[in-house]
Amino acid sequence: MPLFFLKKLTRFLILGDYIIINLFFLLGINFFIIQPESIHIATDYKTQLLILNFSWYIISKLVKLYKDSYYRDSAKHFSTLSKALVIFIIFFLLYITLIYSESISIWFSIRYLVLVISSMVLSRIVIFLVRKRYRIRINRRVNTVNTILIGKNNFSETILSNEDIRATMGIRGFYTLESTVKKGKNLGDVTSLLEDLETGNIDNIILCDDSIDPELFDNIVHISENKMIRVYMVPDFKYINIGPHSFSMINGVPFLKLMPEPLSTQENQLLKRTFDVVFSFLVFVFILIWLIPLVAIIIKLESKGPVFFLQKRSGIKNEPFKCFKFRSMTVNSIADHQSAKKGDSRITKFGAFMRKTSIDELPQFINVLLGQMSVVGPRPHMLSQTEQYSKITRKYMLRHMIKPGITGWAQVMGSRGEIFSDSDMEKRVGKDIWYIQNWTFFLDLKIIFLTFYNIIKGDEQAY
Repeated sequence: MPLFFLKKLTRFLILGDYIIINLFFLLGINFFIIQPESIHIATDYKTQLLILNFSWYIISKLVKLYKDSYYRDSAKHFSTLSKALVIFIIFFLLYITLIYSESISIWFSIRYLVLVISSMVLSRIVIFLVRKRYRIRINRRVNTVNTILIGKNNFSETILSNEDIRATMGIRGFYTLESTVKKGKNLGDVTSLLEDLETGNIDNIILCDDSIDPELFDNIVHISENKMIRVYMVPDFKYINIGPHSFSMINGVPFLKLMPEPLSTQENQLLKRTFDVVFSFLVFVFILIWLIPLVAIIIKLESKGPVFFLQKRSGIKNEPFKCFKFRSMTVNSIADHQSAKKGDSRITKFGAFMRKTSIDELPQFINVLLGQMSVVGPRPHMLSQTEQYSKITRKYMLRHMIKPGITGWAQVMGSRGEIFSDSDMEKRVGKDIWYIQNWTFFLDLKIIFLTFYNIIKGDEQAY
């Protein structure tokens, strides 16, 4: 249990702080404030609660309270927490005094702040004591990331000598650009590097030497994209067109990441996953709970076979999973290799209606609840399609950097249904990668809205 808890430390800290802020306020207005006429929370109290949550969100973002929670030094974390609490106290007292002075007393404010501060501090003391006790076991089980350096220079030596950076990024050594063997954590030369990229378990690459040959650079990047390996570069790289990239600071050292990836942060992952679970749960309770029996009866009456069509598809990190759909075709032996075409004789009459209205995709909300898919993301392809197009479409495998989705940017922008040519797949992959690089919560909401709009309007590619 401690290992699981500390693996999700950042998420638990965020959740715990908001519970403390809200719980003591709700308890306080019920036990410290007399409300003779009603037991319900007054409207102004709801407003204050909303302001409290919003202010803490802004303050925690401002001081970067939850950044690097798992491996951050406890002293630095408490220093940042102190700043956040001081700002929170000042803000709380100001708006209570200036705006709500008649409804909330100063004694309520003092009690509330003392409870919030003491709870946040004590909870962190317990957490960091547990983290210290289980640090070695946690590092073995949680820090499974494998990062390698390419090139040996002053920059790479600095990284290798910094234990915090090595532990944070899981750095296990470096590859040299020449055949000369160097001392230290040398993993081999360029030949060994290319072999290990194809067969080894590598998650991240850091390019440290700007003297790398452009052709070799392109080859490394191409293999990395196909193997879903993240590529970082030092900021002083010259004479190479690196394309879209993002800038990161890790333990005070600057890195250029070749692919912007908003969903690589835990806060964005938590936001997206929370929305996925809530949205999918509502769909299940209000739609699927009665739709599944109804659709099952119609499918069974129309043709022989199971109600659900379970097909293995490519998920995050290209891990296969069983994707749920209502069966819209007669049972056939080529379903795992041939996608539906216009006028496909395998599609049943009710199946054609389901595909036109996207009803056949609704069981995939079960996949979302199981954590295998997201509401929005690149559509999961059949394993045979992944095998085929990963060999001929550059950047294809980058689609698997995040969870696949029930709907996606490519689908709402016209790249849906049958693939007529390799260029169609290239356009689809380009749109999927654009989504990964430009993700925002509001982009997901926009895609969901456009999905409903296209269903109502009708999509010529839906067959």
